[in-house]
Amino acid sequence: MKLLKFRVTDFRSVVDSGWVDCQNVTAFAGENESGKTTLLMALLKLMDLKRQLDSVSALKINSFNLAKINIMKDMPIDRAAELQSGINDVKFIYAQFEISRELEIALKAINKRFNEKTGSLIISKTYGGTYDIDILDQFDKRERPAVINCVVSKIPKFMYYKEVTEIDSHIDLSALAVKLAGLEKSGGRVKPLTMRETMVSNLLNCLDIWESNLIKSIAEVAEGDTAAGKRKKNIDFCEIFERLPLFRARVQKGFERLNREFLKWWGKDDVTIGFEPYNKGVVIKIIGNDGTSYLLENRSTGFRRFFALFLSFSIAAKEDYENTILLFDEAGAALHPLTQKKLANFFSELGRHCQLIYNTHTSYMLSIDQLNRVRVVYKDKSGHTQLSSAMRINEDRTNEMSLFPVQSALALYVAEKAMAACLPVIVLNNRDEDYLSIIKNILTAEGRLNTVYTILIFAAGENGIDAAAETFAAGDDLPLIFLPSDVSGRAVKKRLTAGKYSSCPQKVLEVSDFMKDGRDFEDLIPSVFTEIFSKLYIEKLLGKGFVYEKKDKKLIEQIESYSREHQIKLPDNYRSEISRRMKVNTMKNYADVNIPSSYISTWTKIWKQLLTL
Repeated sequence: MKLLKFRVTDFRSVVDSGWVDCQNVTAFAGENESGKTTLLMALLKLMDLKRQLDSVSALKINSFNLAKINIMKDMPIDRAAELQSGINDVKFIYAQFEISRELEIALKAINKRFNEKTGSLIISKTYGGTYDIDILDQFDKRERPAVINCVVSKIPKFMYYKEVTEIDSHIDLSALAVKLAGLEKSGGRVKPLTMRETMVSNLLNCLDIWESNLIKSIAEVAEGDTAAGKRKKNIDFCEIFERLPLFRARVQKGFERLNREFLKWWGKDDVTIGFEPYNKGVVIKIIGNDGTSYLLENRSTGFRRFFALFLSFSIAAKEDYENTILLFDEAGAALHPLTQKKLANFFSELGRHCQLIYNTHTSYMLSIDQLNRVRVVYKDKSGHTQLSSAMRINEDRTNEMSLFPVQSALALYVAEKAMAACLPVIVLNNRDEDYLSIIKNILTAEGRLNTVYTILIFAAGENGIDAAAETFAAGDDLPLIFLPSDVSGRAVKKRLTAGKYSSCPQKVLEVSDFMKDGRDFEDLIPSVFTEIFSKLYIEKLLGKGFVYEKKDKKLIEQIESYSREHQIKLPDNYRSEISRRMKVNTMKNYADVNIPSSYISTWTKIWKQLLTL
C-alpha cells in the first residue's frame, strides 16, 4: 500500500503535526532537536510487530526493536500522567494509505458490499497497540476483527536507518554461504545475518553471482560430511578461481557492471572497483587511474559511506523492499556537500521503486526542482514540534533556523546563476550592502541607471574580502571594492592597494571619493529617509521621547547620544537592523519623500564610476 499522508498526535514533542502529505520521496528539513526523528519514530511504530518480524536480517531486527511502543519514552512528558490512564484510547499515529487492488479483493471477500469510494483508508494506532480503521462502518461488528487483521497485515514495513554499515574489503564467502543456507544455528534457531553480512550479501546480489545453487554448493562443501559427522572444511578460492576460469570471468563481469552503476552516481571515474581471490573468498580492491591498488578501508569515509548506501539500496530496493517504506535519519551527515547532492539524486531514483522519507539539516540534500517534497520541521514557542510546507519565515520567527536549509538551497542556486555573468561590487558588511542597494534601486526606478549587467553587491568582511575577490577573477580583472572612509575601511584599502590590488588601485573606492565629508555608507542616504523608514524600530529602541533634530548631528550620532544620556543599552546589531528595515521599506514608499538633488547627483556619479571601471 502507498502512504498518502500521516498525522502524529500526543507523541514525544508533537502535540499535533497536522496531516503531512507524502510523495514517493519526502524530505523533512529542520535544525537539531526540532523533532525530525520523532516523526520517523511515530511512523515506525505504526507496524504490527507480530506480523512483520519475518526476516533474519539484523537491519530489520534493529528497526523492529525501535518500533516497539515505549510508554515512558514515547508519551509527551508534560501529559504522560494524564494520558497513561487510557493508553488503549490515546491514538498517536494516523496514516492514510491507497487501497491496493489486492486489499480491495480481500476486503470484498469479507463483505462483497464493500465499496472503496475514495480509494484510500485511514489507519490509526493507540499506545495500547490497538488499531482503528475509518472504513469499519461498512462492515458488521462481527466482520470488523477480520477487516482489521486484513488491513493491518498489509501495512508496509517501515525500515529505519540511522547509518548504513560499511563493508569490509575481505569477504568470507564460505562463512556467508553457510549462514545463508541456514546451516549455522544457535539454540536450534538459524543465526540472523549481522549488518555487515547483510551488506556483503547485497554486494553479491549487485554482482549477480550469488544465486541459491552456488550458495548451497559452497555451504555443503564448507560444512562437509564424514563418518564422524559434520565438520567444517577449508575452501581455497584462489584454487577455485584458477581451476574455473568461467567462474572468474563471471565475477569479473559482475564487477564491471557494478562499476558502471556505482560510478553513474559517484560521478567520478578516478577509480575502479576490482577484486582478488584469497583462500576464504575475495578481497575488494580499489584501483586508481595510475594502476595503484589498495583496500577499500583506505578510501575516505565519504566514499565508503556512499558505497555502502549504494549497495544497500540500488538492487535490494527493487527486490527486497516491496511494500516497504525506508526512513533515513540524517543519511548524508558524513558526506561532502557535493556527495550529498548525489545522494539526494540517488534517493530520487530509489523513489521510483519504493517510498522513502529522509530528514536533513543541510541544503545539499534538498533539490530546488523538488521543493514540493520538502516539509519544514521546527519547534514553536511552547517547545512543541510543528510541520509546514510553507517556505517563508513565520511572524514569530520560530521556524527561521529550520528553514535555513531551504533558504540555503535557494541561495546556492541563485548564486550559481548570478555569479556566472555579473558585475560584482564587494563591500565590507551587510549594512553597506543595504545602503548601496537602496541607491541602485532608486536610480533604476528613476531611469537614471541603465546597464546590461546583472549587478551583484555582497558583503565579504575585512578578513574575507581578499578571498572573495578571487572567486571572480585575478590580476587586472579583479572585482570592484567599495569601502567606508572610516579607520577600518582605510586600513583595508591600504592593505589591498599594497597587495592584491597593487596593479589596479583604482578599483578600490571609498565613500569620501564621492562625498567630501562622507565617512560611512549611511552618509550617502538622506537622514530623513533613515528617520522615516526606520521610525518604528528607532521608537522601539529609544521610546517615544526621542525626536530627530534634522539640523543637528547625523541621525546615528543623535541615537547614540540619546541612548547614553538616558542610559539605554543599544543592541550590537542595531545599525544593521536599521539598514535592513530601510532596504525593505524604501522601495515601497520612496516616491513619497523628496530626495535632495545633491544626493541624486552623488548617486549617479557613484554608479557611473562603478560601471566605467
